[in-house]
Amino acid sequence: MTELHQNKTVLITGASAGIGRAFADVWAEAGFNLVLTARREARLLEIANELKAHDGIEVYTLPMDLTDPEAAPKIHQYCLDKEIHIDALVNNAGYGPRGKFEEMNWDLHQDFLQVMVSVVVQLTHLFLPGMIQNNYGRIINLASLAPLIPSPVMAGLYSPVKIFQIKFSESIHGQYQDRGIYCSAVCPGLTRSEFHEAAGMHEVKNAPKWMWMEARTVAEQGFEAVMKGKGFIINGSINKFFAVLSKVIPKRVTRSIAMYLSKRSY
Repeated sequence: MTELHQNKTVLITGASAGIGRAFADVWAEAGFNLVLTARREARLLEIANELKAHDGIEVYTLPMDLTDPEAAPKIHQYCLDKEIHIDALVNNAGYGPRGKFEEMNWDLHQDFLQVMVSVVVQLTHLFLPGMIQNNYGRIINLASLAPLIPSPVMAGLYSPVKIFQIKFSESIHGQYQDRGIYCSAVCPGLTRSEFHEAAGMHEVKNAPKWMWMEARTVAEQGFEAVMKGKGFIINGSINKFFAVLSKVIPKRVTRSIAMYLSKRSY
């Protein structure tokens, strides 16, 4: 166990697969105790058994559907009941709805905003006071490269909420970094996980191999960024290139690229 992080605990949402699962590995290897939450209880228990092999750490699992408006208070109360102090928070849970904004039932939009905005903000609000009290906190909000090349077919909300996550991270980081609390917006591009299948983007796996990153790499870079007090990170040199390119090419060209990629993906 890393003595620097001994007796510290991280809460990770969406921890059952993909980048969330990779984050669990990375934080466990750094010596953090874990509170893992996701919808799939059986998968969480399987992961917990695997991670307990790391010497001396505790792993807690809490099955939770984050579309429940009471999800964040329930998670907070669970930690209070177990007397678990949360030193680090990884708001990783998320998904990408597919379809035209006006054609989707409002309940689908509301669930999406609940998971991607309300839970992110509420968990931060609930656990931040304890971090302030200890003058130590690490918060990662898993954002995306998507705001730079917004997809016209992801319900109209995916890119806007990712912009919100980035700006929210910058705000928290700016307000509390002098209290030993760092908040990082981690912005990956294409990452090998269950995300694209869940979003119905079945053909995106045919994108060139050089465009992809491994979930483990994204998690390692995110962990390193927040530990060094970086408020914003774009994962990988290819994605950084796309980010720079998006600032200099006309928006109509950006939209054409997004439309082309979307047609390939859906």
